[in-house]
Amino acid sequence: MLNRRSLFLITCVATIAAFLAEPSMASADVAPDVAQSVLLDQTAVRKVIGGIAIKLREDYVFPDMGEQAAAALEKALAENVYAGVTDPSKFAAQLTGQLRAITRDSHMRVIFGSPFRNQPTPSTPQDAGFEVKRLDGNIGYAHLARFVPPDVFNPAADDTMRSVSDTAALIIDMRDNGGGHPASVAYLASFFLDPGKRVHINDLIWRNRGTSTFRTESFWSSTTPVSYLDKPVYVLVGPKTYSAGEEFAYDLQVLKRVTVVGETTRGGANPGGLNDVGSDLFVVVPTGRAENPITRTNWGGVGVRPDEKATSEAARETAMALAMRELNRQSAR
Repeated sequence: MLNRRSLFLITCVATIAAFLAEPSMASADVAPDVAQSVLLDQTAVRKVIGGIAIKLREDYVFPDMGEQAAAALEKALAENVYAGVTDPSKFAAQLTGQLRAITRDSHMRVIFGSPFRNQPTPSTPQDAGFEVKRLDGNIGYAHLARFVPPDVFNPAADDTMRSVSDTAALIIDMRDNGGGHPASVAYLASFFLDPGKRVHINDLIWRNRGTSTFRTESFWSSTTPVSYLDKPVYVLVGPKTYSAGEEFAYDLQVLKRVTVVGETTRGGANPGGLNDVGSDLFVVVPTGRAENPITRTNWGGVGVRPDEKATSEAARETAMALAMRELNRQSAR
């Protein structure tokens, strides 16, 4: 079971990922619809640096690196590196660049303007993000843009997998998947695993705030209404595939249940929450890291490497060709 703090952190990351899918530094640090009217003074700059330093020291999942990053920001402040800073969006980009240069952690970022501001109340239930088709050769295709929380995700996954359960092969398109909820990742993975065995899929290692101790949150396969076994499955990935989207491909690749097709993914494996540091600036400091129970590591910083390389544009056609080749081979036995 996810505790409330974990759920909040993961939900923050999923929401942030939705509008930060592109890795461009120009757009990565400004929330949508933020007015650029507020200018920073040096008092505000000092407050922001101080707030970020506290979060780095107390929360970052790698304590030594958190101390190093906090000290680097404080040193830059003392050396008047930020003396001419007045534009909060440029300040956010500058800080994001500094933090990533030190930590090599793509989840680490500073944002100007809360991504939760002015969000309209949805008039209809949240969409789980599945798009399903049936391709030539009785090959199923499911595109998934995000992993929303399980209460919405699981029923949609049930419907999706029922609709493709009679196909001869399946392509799951994660090329646009920016992340989301790890419990939903584990649930979708369960459709492709032996229902008679409980499979350990992934762990999240969380830092206990203000300490150098950690706790482990484990994710296991669960019962699903249908199973998709003994048939080829291809997962499409690319440069936009991030966080939980990467986890799905990585976990099933390690379990040798899917063939991953496309380009290497972005390499974000450390979830964290959104923290207000003043002046409408927010910092995301990862408080957890993924750890696969088989490899004892994750895809952070290196991305998920495909089994079959193809450009993002050609990944679907490549997977189709692989599926047809495998189905023809099976029918010739």
